[in-house]
Amino acid sequence: MNKSTGFEKKHIRGTLVLLILIILLAVSAVLAIGIGSVTISPGRVIEVLFRPVDLSNTDSVIVHNMRLCRVVASMFGGAALALAGLLLQILFNNPIADPYVLGISSGARLFVGLAVLGGVTFGLPTDNSWFLFVGGFIGSMAMMAIILAFAQKIKSVTTLLIVGMMLSYLCSAVVGILTSLSDNDAVADFTRWGMGSFSLMTWDNVRVLAVVCIVFFVLSFLLSKNLNLYLLGESYAKTMGVSTKLLRFLIILFSGVLTAVVTAFAGPVAFVGMSVPHMSRLLLKSEDSRILIPTSLLLGAVFGVVCDLLARTVAAPGELAVGNITSCVGAPLVLFLLLRKNKSGRY
Repeated sequence: MNKSTGFEKKHIRGTLVLLILIILLAVSAVLAIGIGSVTISPGRVIEVLFRPVDLSNTDSVIVHNMRLCRVVASMFGGAALALAGLLLQILFNNPIADPYVLGISSGARLFVGLAVLGGVTFGLPTDNSWFLFVGGFIGSMAMMAIILAFAQKIKSVTTLLIVGMMLSYLCSAVVGILTSLSDNDAVADFTRWGMGSFSLMTWDNVRVLAVVCIVFFVLSFLLSKNLNLYLLGESYAKTMGVSTKLLRFLIILFSGVLTAVVTAFAGPVAFVGMSVPHMSRLLLKSEDSRILIPTSLLLGAVFGVVCDLLARTVAAPGELAVGNITSCVGAPLVLFLLLRKNKSGRY
């Protein structure tokens, strides 16, 4: 009876959290679309969103052609990084694991560095809108392939974590060498990309981002049962019929692709993957992946939209890098949650 009551309370709490996050996401998206150099009221934003684009109407042009694209990009970007972080924290059973811990973003940074600083064009003209995406995606996937190869040989997730860190340091060293040998203009362009921003996203970019994210969101949710078993211990998961080797492979693959597609388009956006899963656990008071995954996705989307809004309004008419905002917001949150857990033993 007590177990049943406990399950019902968790189910009710999880449902309420999801409903609140859906409302927060809708509100934050409408506000983000409306706030800028030209302010549009929330009611007007909603009205314009449900009408076709009218090029003769200023509000319609601003909403559909300028702000909506960026808001949608920040939603999917935040959600993807949050899910990638959650998956890696489950794999490593480590609260500081995030999408960049395996060096995947460092691979993207290296290949974009080769493109911007070293003149490697990947067969594309440098004025092509897909130029940086191709470089970043190739770098991320190449690093992920290396990590997956190590994962087939290494049984210890701790050792795999160290491998990722060493590869990250190696990539950073190569980028440092390229930077010291490049001219100031190239270094400035690379630095802007390296700070992370959704400002250059186009609808073509967003379509690719959305399709990749939705596919891997669904696939990750289908792993929920196996993830729950893995949390109880690798040996226990094996006795329940889970192929832990395959599960590790899929976690690295899913988190790698999600990180790669966001990093390639927007550059490195730090601390979303580390902080959002912690906040989700705090809200839910549960480790159940069936509810933790959708909660992390929604909270990551809200986090992405709010941080991007702050990035373009705090220093208006100038703009800050969204990666700086996510770090400023995420780092104190992670420190607070880790201290809270250290004192109480739980979130």
